[in-house]
Amino acid sequence: MEMLQLKYFVTVARLEHMTKAAEELHIAQPALSKTISRLEENLGVPLFERQGRQIRLNPYGRAFLAKAKAALQLLEEGRREVEDLAGLEHGRIHLALSNMEQLREPLRLFLREHPKINFHIIQSSMEDMVHTIEHNEVDFFLTSMPVRHPDIRSLPLHVEEVFLAVPPTHRLAANNRIRLSEAAGESFVGYKEGHPYQKMNNEFCKQAGFQPKVVCEVEDPGTIADLVRSGFGVALIGECRSSEELKLTKLSIQEPLARRVFQIAWLESRYLSKAAISFRDYLVEYYADHGKSDKTTS
Repeated sequence: MEMLQLKYFVTVARLEHMTKAAEELHIAQPALSKTISRLEENLGVPLFERQGRQIRLNPYGRAFLAKAKAALQLLEEGRREVEDLAGLEHGRIHLALSNMEQLREPLRLFLREHPKINFHIIQSSMEDMVHTIEHNEVDFFLTSMPVRHPDIRSLPLHVEEVFLAVPPTHRLAANNRIRLSEAAGESFVGYKEGHPYQKMNNEFCKQAGFQPKVVCEVEDPGTIADLVRSGFGVALIGECRSSEELKLTKLSIQEPLARRVFQIAWLESRYLSKAAISFRDYLVEYYADHGKSDKTTS
């Protein structure tokens, strides 16, 4: 039984589709099918129920999947420990996050100091991030959403004020500070439903006594700022350095308290390499030195 067989099996079990698994693994489907068949021959039992192109784990497969995942996790921990013995400079760090904007500058500076460390970064929703860390697939995830999980530890990195962004000619633009309830009748530009920031923005509006009328949903903060500038609506944004360049007016929110806590989180039981620990400590120091940095964005 080979490590590659286990890796292929776990991927097929997750996707329940041979073609999709082959595409994700970047191999030909016949080669993948042959590898799975060889694994089943070695075990002496079938692991899947075939239903056309769709396949599902049978009881043997479900039992073997848990052991295969555990074996791969142990091998991955062994690899990280060997990397530690080789020294900090040859580490590999796995991250999950929803937005690269907050990480771009500290990551660039860290890599300048440690050029031989490499990163594997997954961009996903909060639910997917928790899933990846529960299944020991990443070292850390970075989020502004509250982390409530008994097995996950977290450290706050940066407290960011949230503003109401309006075009310069907007009726509220002359104010420096407002109550968010004053924007109850406005059209909002926001992130797509399910995005961590949109969930938080909806909660701020709920605390202000209204549900935002979102007219445009997008994926990145730059597009939000551009749409606000163009007059599509108002938006809740963070401490955007680019707001002056995009000719936005940012209004401080008196009520409710609108803040986001950007934090790094990890599974308490996961073995963290020297490289991973060094990166975590670097982020803590970076944000301590840039407490009100304008490098983070909405």
